Amino acid sequence: MKGGVGKTTLTKELGYYMASEKNKKVLFIDLDPQSNLTQSFFLKYGLRHTEDLNDPSRGSTVVKQSIQSLFEASSIKKTPIEDIILNLEDDNDIILDLIPGTLSTIFLERAGNTSNMEKSIYNFIEEKELRNSYDYILIDCPPTFSVYTTAALLPSDYYLVPVDPSIYSVLGIKMLEKVVNAIKEPNRVFFKDKPIRNLGVVFTRYKDESSELIEMIKGASAMREMYFFSEKFLHTKKLIDKPFYFISDFDDTRLRNNINDLFEEMEGRINGLQS
Repeated sequence: MKGGVGKTTLTKELGYYMASEKNKKVLFIDLDPQSNLTQSFFLKYGLRHTEDLNDPSRGSTVVKQSIQSLFEASSIKKTPIEDIILNLEDDNDIILDLIPGTLSTIFLERAGNTSNMEKSIYNFIEEKELRNSYDYILIDCPPTFSVYTTAALLPSDYYLVPVDPSIYSVLGIKMLEKVVNAIKEPNRVFFKDKPIRNLGVVFTRYKDESSELIEMIKGASAMREMYFFSEKFLHTKKLIDKPFYFISDFDDTRLRNNINDLFEEMEGRINGLQS
């Protein structure tokens, strides 16, 4: 498990495309303490948290919602949903919501009481019946094993594995599977009625010269039972250099077709696993 594979970029692009182009009701949950997903949306919509008040480069609209508020809630049942979930779109035809991440969450883990943190997302989704409110809930978690990884997996039906084509990819995929199993074993009650499934591997930062390396990775003995998406997430400097850049907002046919094909394959994969 490592960073820099386009995990957050893939999450934001798929989710934003679902909501803006496919009329899906989407909720993002930013569990990565780096909060890059949140920063991308804040830059796009001109938002900022209260801790950014002294930063003139931030947007003009201050928001109070954050994942920290959920972690610190004494009672999820009594916590108003509008204190946690931020509605990003004013357009009633687009349901695009976010539970923003914040850098402050890293101090919560260090302060202890991680057991409540691990279960908080699951309990919030169940208590507020969010499965009935959204078509997709997308959780962006950090690349390293932590309390946030557990908090992300407990409520999840599926997990997607973004991988950049490299000689270390097989090792990273195997390590992730070990982490998932290590979380599932002591938390079997959470997966009794909804066994979490690996949706598959998506190769990210794809370039034409990556093809040979990808075939080598797919051919490794440890990967024989793994599903690999036929569609790869294309490498483009726009998405790396501009966190506020969203494919669906711009007239780039190649990238728009790419994210559409990834969505179609992902939805087809989910439907296939459910049948």
